[in-house]
Amino acid sequence: MHELVLRGKFVLDDRIVEGSIGIDNGRISKIATGTLKGERELELSRFLILPGLIDTHVHLRDFKERKKETIESGTKAALHGGITAVFDMPNTKPLILNIKTFEKRLKLFRGRAHTDYALSFLIRDNCEEAKKAKADFYKAFMGASTGGVYSENFEADYSCSPGVLSVHAEEAELIKEKPERPPEVEERAIERALDIAERIKKPLNVCHVSTSGGINVILRENLPWVSFEVTPHHLFLTRKDYEKNPLLKVYPPLRSEEHVRALWENFSKIPIIASDHAPHTIEDKEKGSAGIPGLETEVSLLLDAVNRGIITVFDIVEKMHDNPVRVFGIRGRDFKVGNEATFTVVDPKRQWTVRPEEFYTKAKWSPWEGRKLKGKVVMTIIRGKVVMEGDEIVGKPKGVRLNVQRG
Repeated sequence: MHELVLRGKFVLDDRIVEGSIGIDNGRISKIATGTLKGERELELSRFLILPGLIDTHVHLRDFKERKKETIESGTKAALHGGITAVFDMPNTKPLILNIKTFEKRLKLFRGRAHTDYALSFLIRDNCEEAKKAKADFYKAFMGASTGGVYSENFEADYSCSPGVLSVHAEEAELIKEKPERPPEVEERAIERALDIAERIKKPLNVCHVSTSGGINVILRENLPWVSFEVTPHHLFLTRKDYEKNPLLKVYPPLRSEEHVRALWENFSKIPIIASDHAPHTIEDKEKGSAGIPGLETEVSLLLDAVNRGIITVFDIVEKMHDNPVRVFGIRGRDFKVGNEATFTVVDPKRQWTVRPEEFYTKAKWSPWEGRKLKGKVVMTIIRGKVVMEGDEIVGKPKGVRLNVQRG
């Protein structure tokens, strides 16, 4: 008899299987198409059990920007949205550019994170510090974003990276000439990054690709050590939405329908979907801060797209679990016997209305406020413990640092 048994439909090897998952000591001990017995049994037959979804691009603020988000509020938001692990970005205040600040960040997460987490280190002419950090992944900016810092010598910073480097690809000099950041600002930066990547041959993950030229050049070059992310807001919103609502300012900007169409035409080839959750206060947004909160809507937006026949649930699993695990070398997370029993449970047919005032993030606004979506996260399970159920966070923060293959 198992400590816990989940009974219902689950995604396994590109199939939806009906059966049971036996869990002991927080790990998957048996996967069966029949019925297993447990000391505790969760009947989830009305739902769909997905492997625990991961968001590889999240800004959790904290430090001197606690009014915008904290580790606690941000990871609660993640659980609420069905995200079991977050990749924390380093353009905080202060910036994570040295060992001292990195260690403060690590200490901040311990005992406060409700999800599991990966910690980053910002590379900008600080190679020796980066090598000492032993971060889970690294970040570089080719052009300024929130925090204002960027690599003046991207090739040197990329060459230095001890692990996977996530890059914000917007060309610094072009931003100075064209502060509205037209498509060429991203496209030229991606071309330069790929030219360097072809020579250096080190793992590179291009963040929030938003342009037809950007995605097309990545797919054309097809470098095995290069991955990339696309955000839900670049998939589901356009420049016209920003023109109606200036709160939708984000870097890179929302694009014309032509660019959005190019992302959708290549959707099957996109490795990773990540939110780029970037919370700001309404006051800061009205003053021009760039960023969109997305942790509590991203999975439902994708489920809604499944219901509209645009994508499949297998796409969600591939782009928010399988590929993040593969690209960043996360150990113990694959849906296999012996690995962690971590799951995102969804009701594919549940209809709900987006109400930001009910969110856990401190950013109480959303581009999708008032939107009716079909498909909702109903439960989040980490290492065999239910940590979110029916919109309520359950228990104290017990997130741990991901077991990532570090360089």
